[in-house]
Amino acid sequence: MKFFQKRVGSIFIVPLFLPSECTDNIKSYASVDFPPTERYAFGRLIEVDESGGDLVEIFNYIGAIPSSPMGIVNSGLMCKPLHVSLGFKKKRWRFIFEDPNYDKIRDSNYQEITFLMGTPEMPTLGVGGECKRTTVYDCESYREWLVFTPTEVEGLIKASIQGMHY
Repeated sequence: MKFFQKRVGSIFIVPLFLPSECTDNIKSYASVDFPPTERYAFGRLIEVDESGGDLVEIFNYIGAIPSSPMGIVNSGLMCKPLHVSLGFKKKRWRFIFEDPNYDKIRDSNYQEITFLMGTPEMPTLGVGGECKRTTVYDCESYREWLVFTPTEVEGLIKASIQGMHY
């Protein structure tokens, strides 16, 4: 199987069969073979941010690696976009499809992606890549900007699919 370089808009695999201890986040998986018939979740890289965690979206499609990304992308999103670190650097998650025509505004609704940052006394919203001041009163409906490790994301995915049949 051919894997691609880290590029915005590319689809990546999230192996759901790897160990999930905290120390597994820093282990290199560069030499591990990922069979296409194993069980995977899939995501897309929306934005690269080495300091604040790469912004990704996770799709509903769970299963073997398909021959086309269309079934993955058309399956809808499992959760709101989130920030991740270490998944790509250690080759735990690998890119399987590229999309040279990807547009984060059109394809990922980027202008609507919102995160809460700052302190309760001085909250800020990150909306579509821009920071906007806000008040404490309207903060409860927004997701806090947190950076997740690969095993944390995999745990969230496994919890989300509990009871679903794939």
